[in-house]
Amino acid sequence: MSSVINPYFLIAGSGLLISLVLAVFACRAKSTFATVLLLLFALVFTVPGIYLFLAFHPEMFDSRFRTYKAFYGDIKVGMTHDQVIAAMEARYPKNGKRQRPKIWTDTPDQIDFFMNPETSRGANGEGIFLSLTNGSVARKTYFSPD
Repeated sequence: MSSVINPYFLIAGSGLLISLVLAVFACRAKSTFATVLLLLFALVFTVPGIYLFLAFHPEMFDSRFRTYKAFYGDIKVGMTHDQVIAAMEARYPKNGKRQRPKIWTDTPDQIDFFMNPETSRGANGEGIFLSLTNGSVARKTYFSPD
């Protein structure tokens, strides 16, 4: 089996490596102008890495993701169906700032939640999948299409 590294990671990793080399050269430069110029180029080469990091961590700038991931953290193995719903209601009160996740499946064996996209126009694929055994959570899974 062969593994292929995503080009985005190659670009970001190469940029971070180049910025590190430039920072080392900036520290060894004799003139202030060369130091500033090398540090400026180092900063430019870090941008793809920063962008990629933020793309995979939307909770850093979007409170919808923070609340949804906190809700996932509130769910513990062994909780009953009613406790899971109570945890959702605690994070998402009826007149609260965030809209409740959509319950996609609610059966005795499975509960599936999808984050409400609220005002965003794009489809949202953030999901929480809970497997139930004897009425309590046996396994939880967080799915993100990122």
